[in-house]
Amino acid sequence: MLILGKQQVVIIGAGAVGQSFAYLLAENDYSILGFVSRSLSSAQAGVELLGGGIATTEYDDFIKEADLILITTPDQVIEGVAQKLFANQLVNKGSCLIHFSGAQTADILTSAAEASLDYGRLSLHPLQSIADIEAGIKKLPESFFTIEGNDLGRKVGQNIIQSLGADYEVISAEAKPLYHAAACVTSNYLVAIMDLALKMNEKVGISREQALKALMPLAEGTLANIKKMGSTEALTGPISRGDIEIIESHLESFKELLPEERELYQVLGTYTTEIAQQKSSINQQEFLALQRILKEE
Repeated sequence: MLILGKQQVVIIGAGAVGQSFAYLLAENDYSILGFVSRSLSSAQAGVELLGGGIATTEYDDFIKEADLILITTPDQVIEGVAQKLFANQLVNKGSCLIHFSGAQTADILTSAAEASLDYGRLSLHPLQSIADIEAGIKKLPESFFTIEGNDLGRKVGQNIIQSLGADYEVISAEAKPLYHAAACVTSNYLVAIMDLALKMNEKVGISREQALKALMPLAEGTLANIKKMGSTEALTGPISRGDIEIIESHLESFKELLPEERELYQVLGTYTTEIAQQKSSINQQEFLALQRILKEE
């Protein structure tokens, strides 16, 4: 049965995620048959990292031997890779196709021509940014994973993550877009907010370089507070204090110096008033007054 015994694995896509995850699987008694990659040199690098296996750019018959086929390519080519596997009849009954996209569901690992084939489909997503192989080997076991797929796929995912000793949660296909959006808010939109803060400092004569140096300890301290206390209790600042006059001065300054960014500040501020209300650091009158001024044209 698939979930028992030593599993044979093929990795399609030999980038940082593919190589580091293969290394971790090999360390946990999975047998890595080899790598398939558009770049032969990256496939060979994966084989060298593990000390053996097949490196190829072709969809060869050795893939048929795999219990687990991991697709660690960019999101936009995952479905095409799966279709190529089906077209070459490289997916066996009882095997499992796995991709690592946070946005795509396991449903893209299907084929109308293979509708009767009993195989696993799994989306296995680490909530982590992997820049290089060394970082992947270190960070992946410390990461939180989500598991989404059919029954067999979920069983496979749970076995893999438990072998790594990582935390995970099983989610539905319907939940994936909002889950992925949360990751974007945490990572991408944090970058956008920091960029806005640097732009605001530029407007008052502080260079981006100096502003970044000044703001990073504040950002890092805030993240540390969130980790320690949670997002609600970590809230500080004028909205948390119900300081209406200061928020009004902020809005006037935006109107004069950064009118196009004023609406973004207002939206963020309006959401922040709800956190302050949850924290009970402002009363209902202050909440309503802040909401009113933050929604004014």
